[in-house]
Amino acid sequence: MKRCLQIVASLRIGGAEKVARDIGMKACQAGFKVDYLVFGEKVCAYESELENTGCRVIHIPAPSEGYIEYFKTLKSLMRANRYDIVHAHTMFNCGWAMLAARLASVPVRIAHAHSALNDGKSVIKQAYEYVMRRLILNNATDFIACGDAAGVRLFGKKAYEKSGRCILNGIDVDQFAFSKAARDRVRVELNWQDAFVIGHVGHLVAVKNQTFLLRLMPKILKKRPNARLLLLGEGEDRPMLEQLICDMGLENDVIMTGNVSNVSDYLSAMDVFAFPSLYEGMPLSVVEVQANGLPCILSTGVPKDVYLTDLIQPIPLNNKTAWLSAICTAERHNSILYASVLNERGFDLQSVMKKFITIYESADEH
Repeated sequence: MKRCLQIVASLRIGGAEKVARDIGMKACQAGFKVDYLVFGEKVCAYESELENTGCRVIHIPAPSEGYIEYFKTLKSLMRANRYDIVHAHTMFNCGWAMLAARLASVPVRIAHAHSALNDGKSVIKQAYEYVMRRLILNNATDFIACGDAAGVRLFGKKAYEKSGRCILNGIDVDQFAFSKAARDRVRVELNWQDAFVIGHVGHLVAVKNQTFLLRLMPKILKKRPNARLLLLGEGEDRPMLEQLICDMGLENDVIMTGNVSNVSDYLSAMDVFAFPSLYEGMPLSVVEVQANGLPCILSTGVPKDVYLTDLIQPIPLNNKTAWLSAICTAERHNSILYASVLNERGFDLQSVMKKFITIYESADEH
């Protein structure tokens, strides 16, 4: 039985984390023995689910607590378990994993880019990224990205265009198909039966830019008094966002649900999806939204890789008038048809997972 190590910062609910979870679960079904390496002692949402599938989750200190010790731990772990595949999802920190995997004679060494975020230009950060990129390029066997922008960010334009491969994030398309029954049920639960529901799904962190939507709400309410804002997700910005909601007097107009297990039901309850991120890699939530047939207003910080249907409307963040108009005039049309569109275009989870299993099975060829 081939052994695989997935390296991911945490197993919280999130885009990259969900991709790592899906890959591991599919690999288990295909006969691989899968371990997960996560940072810190916190047990997060996907952990018990993976362990029930037969995966093992290993907790170690974060690299930032000591890079040399982190590297030694990686090398020791890989040698002890004799992995056939090491698949790292930790952006530039993948460099340590790729070097350790090569020294441990791991045949398949995958660096997987999940984000196009460039959040700093300090000399130290640039130097660290340069060194890590060199380690990745010199030691990885496969350069995978969820989107072209993310691939260029991690591997560099020249290397990505030469050796990189884009595998877009897949979803369970049928699960996210529009449901009139779910729409009615959720809107009753929220007591928003007659509301115009603006939705957003994402971590409550600065890069997701939820404050943009909150500050736009007073103008939206002038145009559409029945408008309501629904924010799904959890994160470090929650206390700040809750305070802003109070300061703006929006307590009756905004609901923050935290993380939910039935995202698809909430998508069906929405009338328009607003996604004002500063940067993104290949956001799964936007793929899910399109499967649901939901009009989607995006910032131009979201890469074009995610423009899969005619539901997408990109608008620069500095054009608030256009955002206001696009949100207030959005309407659902033929929502039930879009799941089949994404299935036909190969974004269903099974098609995407087959690509990763093919790479894993190439361990015999190395």
